[in-house]
Amino acid sequence: MAKDDEKYTWDWKTQTFPVIDPHSKVKHQIIRDYLQSYVQVLMRNALIPELRLSVVDGFCGGGQYDDIGGEAHFGSPLIALNAIREAEALINLKRTQPRIVRTQNFFVDVKQANIDCLRAVLASQNQGHRIDRDVFLQCSDFTQALPAITRRIKDFGYGERALFLLDQYAYGDVPFASIKAIFNSISNAEILLTFNVDALITYLADRKANRKAIANIGLEQHIPWSELSALKANQKHEWQYLIQRCLSKGILIESGAKFMTVFFITPHGANPRTYWFIHLANKYRANDVMKSIHWRHGNHFSHMLSPSLFVGYDANRDVHVTNQEDLLLGEEHHFDGVTHDRICTELSELLPQQLYAKREQTFGDLMHSMANYTMADEEVVKRSLHVAVANQDLEVRDKNGKARRRKGDSIMLSDIIIAPAQSTFFFL
Repeated sequence: MAKDDEKYTWDWKTQTFPVIDPHSKVKHQIIRDYLQSYVQVLMRNALIPELRLSVVDGFCGGGQYDDIGGEAHFGSPLIALNAIREAEALINLKRTQPRIVRTQNFFVDVKQANIDCLRAVLASQNQGHRIDRDVFLQCSDFTQALPAITRRIKDFGYGERALFLLDQYAYGDVPFASIKAIFNSISNAEILLTFNVDALITYLADRKANRKAIANIGLEQHIPWSELSALKANQKHEWQYLIQRCLSKGILIESGAKFMTVFFITPHGANPRTYWFIHLANKYRANDVMKSIHWRHGNHFSHMLSPSLFVGYDANRDVHVTNQEDLLLGEEHHFDGVTHDRICTELSELLPQQLYAKREQTFGDLMHSMANYTMADEEVVKRSLHVAVANQDLEVRDKNGKARRRKGDSIMLSDIIIAPAQSTFFFL
């Protein structure tokens, strides 16, 4: 993944590579973990012989970075290829008949120098033989390359499963019309999108040029333009939170996806600009898996997207980056405990509303209805329901209405939850 400035220059001949930042390494870890989980979840049925998956990296960069001490750190193309091969090995452990993960991988970048460097990096890692077989390199603007890539994904068949990695150079490089086209055209598409929210908000003003830039990406109607000046004047800090909420809602609507989770990433520095790493999908299971990965890599939280808890990574709170362990004993070392309290508070407000809005529903329906409003995954919600289920304040039965659950962590997605007629319980 690349950024369009002088810092990000690739040249294989001179061995010139950008230096990888800690916040980018966290983003790469999320990609690696998600791809490995993706393969294992879809292949959890041991009888499935083959998975076909298309990976599209729309801003792929040159494939290699310099890490601390001059060590090589590979970019998202190599991370994707290696993660899938590792996941394939895991699903074939102790099997005599191996199962196959068949992929086609499209790596696109607008700079020919980046594509040339990536080609050389692939060759250096014994992956050069895959070029033009199942790895396709293309020097192009991503939106121009998208129609042809979409056709090839559809021709690949087997459910049209595709993961798009869109680490765009600027927030305007991928209009949401293109993202909506992906979801409209490809049955099982998912997108990991970098959205430079602070860069957008910093220069936000009700001026023609500014409105045009927001209109070009398809989010203009979600900004409260008429109120912007008053908000800036009267709510000097809170106005940015309000705009973030408007943008997050607008992104979900304009993307055409059913499910979204946002992971904020703050680079190291005195005045860093936070960006969002957004996961968009039409499948609930994909959303739940990504949330569990976000918890794994998060080290900070906020309520900027209130009322939902907002989890992310702040390099300024990473003791491995700052070397200031003693100054961060409060939240850095008690992140799990503090966030547990926050998520319980969030669920104590959200769960009763969802349960009493529909007195009888499946656990799956409950999770679907909350997915875009909480960072709680299934396991957290099950634990939150445990006391009410154990005390029989909340009735949970299997899909046939026969077996009754006695504890929260035994609940299955198909189970039926029956809320009492009176709002007399709660469980957190």
